[in-house]
Amino acid sequence: MRLASPQPYEDLGHTADVGVRVRGATAEEALARLVLAFAALATGGREVAVEREERVAVAGGPELAGTAVALLRELLYRLATEALVPAACEIVRADADGVEARVAFGRRDPELHAEGADLKAVTWHAARLEREGAGWVAQAVFDI
Repeated sequence: MRLASPQPYEDLGHTADVGVRVRGATAEEALARLVLAFAALATGGREVAVEREERVAVAGGPELAGTAVALLRELLYRLATEALVPAACEIVRADADGVEARVAFGRRDPELHAEGADLKAVTWHAARLEREGAGWVAQAVFDI
């Protein structure tokens, strides 16, 4: 399932950093929403014009939370080095060994996205991608 911004997310209310929680019917949907929550933080929730789509594959683990952290770290690297921000995402596969995603990227514009957070790192603190009730929950905390 391909999801595009904006997607709903909860602010974890972290005192020193910024954290988000998302929900989905599947692990893939929850992880795609986590990717788009990351983008919303980086852009201040403003729209991103799609420039290109890429297949992104990263090794993951331990467990699904580690896979989520690995994917977010790859996306943070692309933000830091190329100013790329996800505008849409489809998680093709996600398991404890890694993730494969199709991500539509646009560029972070320093003026348009000035309200966005200066995300410096993806932490292990409170990282989750797991079943909760009938659905899935994913969350991450970012150093700012």
